Amino acid sequence: MEKEIIAAFRAATAKPDYLTVDKLDAGLGGWGAFNLGIWAAANVIAKEMKKGKHMKLEPSDEPHTDVDEIARKAVKKLMECGADPANAALCAAVLLYWSGVNVQCGMPCPNRKLGAVTRMAAGIPSGRVSSMPTEKQNNKISGFAATLAIYNALDQEHLAPYDSEFLPLGAGGPIIGHSAIGEDHLFPKLGQKLAGIGTKAMMKAYTSAGMRPNKWFSALFGTTAALEIIHPDAYVGEEFGSFLVTRTPETTAQAAVEASGLPVKIHIRGTGEELRTAQVVGDLAIILKDSGTPTVVGMIMFAELCSIIQEGSAIGAGRSGGPLVIPLHHWVTSPTLALYLQGKGASQEEIVAVLNKTMDMHFQRDQAITATNLLARKAETVEKGPLTDAILAATEPGFTNAVATRAIYAYTEMKQGKTLQEVIGAIQKKLIASLADSVAKAMSKRLNREIEYIRFKEVRPGSGRRTHSFAQRHFAFDAYIDVEVKIDGKVYSLDNVLAKAAPEALMQTDKETIDAISAVSPAIIDLLCSGATSLDTTVCACVAAAMGMDPKEAAKEAAAAANVMLALPAPSLKKATQLAFDIMKGLDF
Repeated sequence: MEKEIIAAFRAATAKPDYLTVDKLDAGLGGWGAFNLGIWAAANVIAKEMKKGKHMKLEPSDEPHTDVDEIARKAVKKLMECGADPANAALCAAVLLYWSGVNVQCGMPCPNRKLGAVTRMAAGIPSGRVSSMPTEKQNNKISGFAATLAIYNALDQEHLAPYDSEFLPLGAGGPIIGHSAIGEDHLFPKLGQKLAGIGTKAMMKAYTSAGMRPNKWFSALFGTTAALEIIHPDAYVGEEFGSFLVTRTPETTAQAAVEASGLPVKIHIRGTGEELRTAQVVGDLAIILKDSGTPTVVGMIMFAELCSIIQEGSAIGAGRSGGPLVIPLHHWVTSPTLALYLQGKGASQEEIVAVLNKTMDMHFQRDQAITATNLLARKAETVEKGPLTDAILAATEPGFTNAVATRAIYAYTEMKQGKTLQEVIGAIQKKLIASLADSVAKAMSKRLNREIEYIRFKEVRPGSGRRTHSFAQRHFAFDAYIDVEVKIDGKVYSLDNVLAKAAPEALMQTDKETIDAISAVSPAIIDLLCSGATSLDTTVCACVAAAMGMDPKEAAKEAAAAANVMLALPAPSLKKATQLAFDIMKGLDF
């Protein structure tokens, strides 16, 4: 093999930071994300599981259990990686839930709840859903919308299934709570009314604040607000489910699922395992009720912990599982899924096979593999363990192939006289066209319409909306996009779509144009997030430097040519090209 290819390969892969514009070290200090903390905490839990620790909450007569111990270790690791205590408590609880730990047990003592276990491990007070934010969808709301609507309803009408004035004197828990009055009538019926009211209020608040309603968070917050009022631990009448199996969280969540329009069944990514949506929503609502008051960043990570749900991106439950390649500070799907599979008893080989399957669920498979590999390598600097072992085993072959094929291509093209800018320009053009084809096929199925083609006519920085030179250079800050899409036989030309076509159509409620923009939106988002992995740009620039080009010039020309693929500044590009140049000088075989 040519020395130049070896030098470029080694330089580009020397550090995870060289293949992304994301600031990975900043994610270890609480600055806007703590995804690496979730990778590390998942490894902590996985190692404890391999020691044979008992991964269940049970009403046993002991002050401390294995789950308590593991919770403390997971919360500590998350906080060491920059997570706020409340965020650490919430995410540790969700990780433990996906690993197989039940969310509640016992009545009345010991009454153990997973959210409370991790909250106490973090040493923080309890909170209320009214002060809990949703994940950010540019804007965000809070559970106050659900709480307000529920208490307004309680004030304006009588929601209990009987007249409370006729309750027997002195009728406390045993008569009301643990009999047909409570379990067959009050708790399930009132809970469903409250959850439906709260969920609809969340949906309305999303819409009013300029967002598409998030079905997942609306159902979760509607259920959580209801569980703050009704008995959250009670078993219910057998008409609602089996005794010792079905409790009020699931029956309450059934109304929230219906009100939000969530599917009755959801599935685990990569395996297709079927779960009852109401059970999962009820379980997670109990965690939210008890784990404290997380921040917006915590709720972003909470959403991504739910991205192991196959329907995730469609229902609002996380985006890092695909099909988009979004910024790396969101990505926690692979460790969470691997932890879930380990909890189900899967071998490493089985985990690797499922993880490989999930890579195919992205529009850009090579970029998804690269993103996952980079994060696994970075996470290993914080906490090694069986999950990162499995993820590296799953992604190393594809990652190696992705880097090698690009290095060989760049070397061959430049050896034949092509310039670095010509090589990267051709790669960028091919990537845009491939992405358009993939999105057209996927959105045809999603929208149940025939999207014959998507063609990007012009894609570059500088739409004219901003005049600052920084925005003119970097695609993500002021993207100019002309795109043509053919839907059901009709051609739509969307010029300067982000600065002109989309806002005009939205303000004028031009549904036909908005529908056309919806068909191309996933491709536009993928382009705007380009740079999450800078694979194509960095490898080609390193090849040029290894072939004798001045490293600084190689980085400068590569960035100029990759004016879409590098949607954000990439300061590590210069370091990678310099290393390729230095390695080449040191090769003497």
